[in-house]
Amino acid sequence: MDSFSFIDLTSINARLKLSGEDKVDLLDRLSTNDISTLKEHGQGMSTVLTTNKGRIIDLIKVYFVEDYLLLVSDIKSISKVSEWIEFYTIMEDVTQINVSDDTFQIRIFSDDLNSIFSEKQDCEMDHFFVRDISGAKVTIATNKMNQKQCFDVFGQKSDKKNIIKFLLNFGTQLESSQFENLRISLGYPKFGNELTEDFNPLEALLIDHISFNKGCYIGQEVVARLNTYDKVQRQLVQISSNHPLGIGEIEFEGKTVGIITSAMQNNGIAYVNKKILNETIQVQYGSFDVEIHPI
Repeated sequence: MDSFSFIDLTSINARLKLSGEDKVDLLDRLSTNDISTLKEHGQGMSTVLTTNKGRIIDLIKVYFVEDYLLLVSDIKSISKVSEWIEFYTIMEDVTQINVSDDTFQIRIFSDDLNSIFSEKQDCEMDHFFVRDISGAKVTIATNKMNQKQCFDVFGQKSDKKNIIKFLLNFGTQLESSQFENLRISLGYPKFGNELTEDFNPLEALLIDHISFNKGCYIGQEVVARLNTYDKVQRQLVQISSNHPLGIGEIEFEGKTVGIITSAMQNNGIAYVNKKILNETIQVQYGSFDVEIHPI
């Protein structure tokens, strides 16, 4: 991958606008992170929406934009996210609007973005700043996919072509398959694969997006108990093989010890029984040997 590359996430992710006086309080009661700390324009954070059983609905980004919150989720989970918020909106002053069709999102990977966006030097992780590019007003948020830093650019869809043209002066545009290969190589979870109601946030290594000091939220008791008593049974890992991998179970000494949730060529992401990680780094997928790599 070039030192500067980008991917158009406009149709891969969805964007939901949450307005009303109770927007922060409601989302704080529905997700794992301390949303109550978002009080000013330019702030943002990641948080996990969980079921009452502590299972994952989706990992979302939340940005405090002037008088509303911008929620960013996977395009395939947006209906579920919206319905979950609507279900728990009773007397609260909260209004949601899906602005996915009117907006764009582009993710940039660069070894040095200072030469293009000098403002990012003073921007904390998950926070954002606003600037003009080619006559268009865009929002640029700092982000990371596990250990790889990246930047998300948001704006009106009518400006997307000009923004892409501008970015092509500095690097290359990734195809969706290249981005998926990068995601898997980083061990970064995705909705529908690693982020589903089959797993909890601690299994998915999302502990950095969980506050254990905040007030109650849906699923809190389960998540807190799993963490306090070290009851997490599985762990997200990266895997590799000398043979092509696919979605399916992995075994050790004839017993199923995990499941591959994402795969591309010889690499993948899997959930593996934590006990196995203390015994071996080599398991089997069918007749092939598979090596486990911690994320």
